[in-house]
Amino acid sequence: MSEVSGTSFTLGTAFRPGTVDADAVHAMVSVLDAQDAAPSIERLRAWALAGADVRRGDTCVDIGSGTGTMTRRLARLAGPDARVLGIEPNAMLRRVAEERCASHGVEVEFCQGLATELPLPDESVDVVWCERVLQHVPDAQAAVVEIARVLRPGGRALLLDSDHASRVESDIDPVVGRAMLDAFMSQIANPTAARHLPRQAMTAGLHVDPDVGSSALVYPQDVLMGSHMSRLAADQAVTDGTITPAQAEETLRTQSAAADAGWAFSAITVFGFVCRKD
Repeated sequence: MSEVSGTSFTLGTAFRPGTVDADAVHAMVSVLDAQDAAPSIERLRAWALAGADVRRGDTCVDIGSGTGTMTRRLARLAGPDARVLGIEPNAMLRRVAEERCASHGVEVEFCQGLATELPLPDESVDVVWCERVLQHVPDAQAAVVEIARVLRPGGRALLLDSDHASRVESDIDPVVGRAMLDAFMSQIANPTAARHLPRQAMTAGLHVDPDVGSSALVYPQDVLMGSHMSRLAADQAVTDGTITPAQAEETLRTQSAAADAGWAFSAITVFGFVCRKD
């Protein structure tokens, strides 16, 4: 349990298939909703969708579909006669996605599955969307090989992911900030996922468009005030022995005060790759 946040949501349980605790699920949904609302993420998604060229009737798959935001969007682009499938290993997130699709009047399928074991036949998909998923996958190369397997010739894979080593933050002592970042990254399976995607896609036999998208995911002030992730990173750094509890508390107070004043800045870079199968 996080000593700072007082919930059972920890870096070790964040975005894991088996995470079902109500507080943890609420925290995951809150993080996803905040990212959905970020203008920079919308710009990168719009860029990637333009490269995807989703056509009416295309079979589309959203890997790691979370709350179903992009699954719904793909369904609207592909039309009512298309098959659109959201693959999400976390049962609680699937439930949220199903409820939101029903409330939006969008009919799509959701199923359990892993990025490394897609429940789909060879060459059966026109468009794969995989956004900020591979950072959580220990064997990302295996996942990209699976994506290449299910794509039809002419199919497009939109791979968007973070590089957490690119994080920048204001109003935090650099030494403490680095310790917190190291603690955060140590709990993520593949924290520098984005930088490896061109090699992984090409190794899997896909062609990578030369135009690479990128956007800084800038966290809003209200998210930084009492941020779950900052608190969890601080807790983990204390556990690791790289900062003291007093440093953790002071850092969180400083960040919260800066956010309250409106000038806190925290961002990581998300990169997008359009990959194609001959």
